[in-house]
Amino acid sequence: MFTFREIQPEDSKLLLNWRNLPRVADFMKTEVNHGSIEQENWILRCRERADFYHWIIIFQGTPIGYISLSKFNPATKSLSWGFYIGDDEFTRMGGLVPPFFYGFCFHKLAIERIDAEMLHTNTSVIELHRLHGYSFDPEKDRILSKKGRKFLLIGMYLEKTVFIKGRFGRFQADFPTKHWNPKENIYASPDFELRFEEVTATPEQTEILMDLLKNRKYPISHKKIPSLKQHSNFVANHPYRNWSIIYSNEIVIGAFYLTNDNAIGIDLKIDKSEVYEAVIEKIRTVYQPLETIPSVRPGYFFLNLAPGNHVLADVLKQLGSEKTQSSFRLC
Repeated sequence: MFTFREIQPEDSKLLLNWRNLPRVADFMKTEVNHGSIEQENWILRCRERADFYHWIIIFQGTPIGYISLSKFNPATKSLSWGFYIGDDEFTRMGGLVPPFFYGFCFHKLAIERIDAEMLHTNTSVIELHRLHGYSFDPEKDRILSKKGRKFLLIGMYLEKTVFIKGRFGRFQADFPTKHWNPKENIYASPDFELRFEEVTATPEQTEILMDLLKNRKYPISHKKIPSLKQHSNFVANHPYRNWSIIYSNEIVIGAFYLTNDNAIGIDLKIDKSEVYEAVIEKIRTVYQPLETIPSVRPGYFFLNLAPGNHVLADVLKQLGSEKTQSSFRLC
């Protein structure tokens, strides 16, 4: 019924034409204002990403739409996705496409959870997601600014166990991945490649940091998640000496900050001692503590840990760190 093929550079004009259709563009989170050359370059760059990939949807030999996965994280067994039907003659087929993609994700990629978000006005897609087994995820709801207006994005998720037991669980199709190298387990050894990207308050970084904040396992300073506006203002005017997003093989795995009193804060998506150790060692290689200021700042880096973060505590002990104090919040 449906087949799927990998995106090629020569698909750039077709994708641009589809993407700029009002019935498609009106429900997308971002705007596209570039030409086919830039689109070709984007397609080639996407092949270098481990957390993103995409396909053309084919129906009876005719290209009819686009489907993609993003935020692919084999460690947390989760990803996000999106799709649209570009050919006006086949919009009625849209509801039949997602189950084939879900089957691929759950069976071939070993994913346990698929996240999605859509404009609150896109009621037909919300209803379709509910039909396929999605649940609402209010904590992931957020406000999107687009063309000077604000829109509510609705968060939803689909669990593998729910989908497989449902009436669409039998749907499967082949999604070729010749040009995609997801490097299935980036945490397999302590030799994975780390990259620090300094926070400059781009919209993408702000969204990444908000997602990390919402899913933080060991919060210290936050009792309540700030609004998107509060968060955006903080990111744009942050007080840190340095604040960076941590990538491993181009997958976001967390973030860290350095303060002007030599404190280090680390927030990772997954508790892995080898990851904590690699991040700490890279920080110590790239940065040096600021000079001592008596009664104000020690001349060494230090970390404040949440009480339940035993993995990081053990890593610090293994690295020969010395416990200097215990901190308490006065209520």
